[in-house]
Amino acid sequence: MKAKVIFYRVKDNSAKIQWICAKAEDAIKQEQRLLITVPNFQAAQYIDSLLWKSPPESFIPHVVSDTQTSEWIAITLQNQVNVNEAAFLFNLCPSPHPECRFKEIYELFDVTDPQKAHLSEQKLLYYQNQGFTIIHISY
Repeated sequence: MKAKVIFYRVKDNSAKIQWICAKAEDAIKQEQRLLITVPNFQAAQYIDSLLWKSPPESFIPHVVSDTQTSEWIAITLQNQVNVNEAAFLFNLCPSPHPECRFKEIYELFDVTDPQKAHLSEQKLLYYQNQGFTIIHISY
């Protein structure tokens, strides 16, 4: 069975932050492993810092790792390896994730600028052509 790909339409950076933190919080509450893939080290540092500060009264436990880990939430630059054996993926890279053995894949449909909107369209088309179930959520 193919994964569901859920696209969160975002119009600004605060919406991006909200979705990332919400999915991470949900993963912890539901005791589900979440893998967050990022395109570069700076993005990993940003997401790492964000999750240590969110929610404001606490934090979301996680690790930045490119090797196997037992943490519930892992941030990684490795898009070929599921470092924490997660069932759920939040792909923050500009291209579709090549590994499709997840229960759900979360993507941002980023309309903050024309180039990001174009990349989001390309990702959507890729997943549609691969036969995934697509769900759109607007904020």
